[in-house]
Amino acid sequence: MNNLSLGLSVLLTAGFLILGCGSSSDATPCTGGQVDCDGFCIDPIAATLPAIQASIFELRGCASGDCHDDTSPAAGLDLSSVTASGMNLVNVSSLQVTESLLVAPSDSGASYLMNKIEGVGIPLGFSRMPLNNDGVVLCDAEIDSIRQWIDDGAVVP
Repeated sequence: MNNLSLGLSVLLTAGFLILGCGSSSDATPCTGGQVDCDGFCIDPIAATLPAIQASIFELRGCASGDCHDDTSPAAGLDLSSVTASGMNLVNVSSLQVTESLLVAPSDSGASYLMNKIEGVGIPLGFSRMPLNNDGVVLCDAEIDSIRQWIDDGAVVP
């Protein structure tokens, strides 16, 4: 009986060591206050338009090139600066879904910009943003920053 008890004890201990109390995939490899962004560690993005402009619209290429720059912005949406982004997003009707605002202050659920970046509720023939040939979309940390900015009232400096 002692051998059976010892065997069960060893088996259970081994099982806990293998499974652990939590999966190792739950742990983020980021340190120093950084957050995970689809396998890359980034500094947290403040839920302010200037931070979103610099860390997302500019860094991810939304505000440049063939997208939403100031020379020939796609869908007429100029995101080339904080001022332009604020003027062209907040309380502005979507051209794709005219009954929706691009950014409805304090209501990310009613903001078409969130639909575009999350890839939901988009009319047939239109695409999720950012539209990248390499299939890269915004990570949860970036999306959460935009959502929080909107829910905090979409303040434009």
